[in-house]
Amino acid sequence: MIEITYKSIQPYLKEELQQGEIMYCRFVVEEQEFETEVGIEKLGDSAGLGIMVKNPSKMRSMLLRALNKGIRKKRVLEEGVPQIYFSKKELEAAAVRAFESILDEIVYIETTEKWHLATQFSDFEVYIRQNPLKEKYDKKIMSRMLVEMARADGRIEQEERLFFSHFLNDEMGRLSDLISAPYLTNADCKKVTKNGRLTIFIIVAAVALTDNELEIEEVEKLNRFAEIFELTAKKQKKLLQIAQDYTLETRLKVETKPLGLDKLHAFADQIGMDRGHAEHVQANFKPS
Repeated sequence: MIEITYKSIQPYLKEELQQGEIMYCRFVVEEQEFETEVGIEKLGDSAGLGIMVKNPSKMRSMLLRALNKGIRKKRVLEEGVPQIYFSKKELEAAAVRAFESILDEIVYIETTEKWHLATQFSDFEVYIRQNPLKEKYDKKIMSRMLVEMARADGRIEQEERLFFSHFLNDEMGRLSDLISAPYLTNADCKKVTKNGRLTIFIIVAAVALTDNELEIEEVEKLNRFAEIFELTAKKQKKLLQIAQDYTLETRLKVETKPLGLDKLHAFADQIGMDRGHAEHVQANFKPS
């Protein structure tokens, strides 16, 4: 496997821009553009903020990459953000981490000595690519629903705040405002488009599962959201299953090998997934 260095990613790196402690990068692989962002780390400073404080976990990062394909989010760089000094090595290391964040969508072929697009996409990725959120109102409702879900257990964890800091923008709403927003009502959601309701529900379900656990409070919230969106029980179950399948597939990508049967069943139980179906998903999973 190729060693990923700043030099090795140069043919694919088309743009890199520092804004404060965040590095924004744009890569192009086989004419496909990938826009991503990572927190810039001070070299040797593992005791301070650390990677896990500035960058989401690997599973959440992979979900972010998938969601950005279906939300059609436009990153608007903020004005007045103070520039922070980082060394050349620290900036290059951030660009390398940005490239590593898209490895779930590309694959290195030894015979060509080049990176190529991965050809396999999960049902979840296909769904949100084919049914992207386009309406501004739909996106705002999605943001409120995501934050309301995160508040289901009475608090928003640091890892969840970090996810929102990388995902939300001015068009979708800021976390500080969304936290204080009232719970959604049927009246709030009446103007959400028909397709938007399905896409929002599957995204909210997938985000809820990124901590590899579906708690009773989250189940209750999903049931309430399904009721507000007037989803049938069959449609709700199907959308949740797609989100569960994606969560398991992402776990398998992170593990880089199949889970033992006991571990697989335990994981399925944690995310409310049928054990037999989990076995089927793993048996048919083909890593890129």
